Amino acid sequence: MIELVLLGGLLLAGLAVASVIGIFFLVFKVLMWTVFLPFRLLLKMLMFPVWLAIGTVGLAAGAAVIPIVLTVGLAVVVLGALAALLALLVPAIPFILFGLLIWAFLRNRTAAAA
Repeated sequence: MIELVLLGGLLLAGLAVASVIGIFFLVFKVLMWTVFLPFRLLLKMLMFPVWLAIGTVGLAAGAAVIPIVLTVGLAVVVLGALAALLALLVPAIPFILFGLLIWAFLRNRTAAAA
């Protein structure tokens, strides 16, 4: 029984050490964030024109690519529709041929009878 009490004490001591280390790193992070905040704001303000230029280039490239994408998309839709139509018709070919065969026999029989 004493072993479980000692194990609980060791667990409690480990959690205490971990919490002290965690509090230390939390305070360190808040301190660093506070110290470097003006530099971060300055760099973001300096990067704003660069981000606008990159966005403008991206917008121009997107406007230039839209006709190509639409043309390729239309071709894909048309080819997909043809493929779907063929996929539906190919399994029916034997039945269609059998129906044409019966039609040809019946047509010849009615032509011979007349």
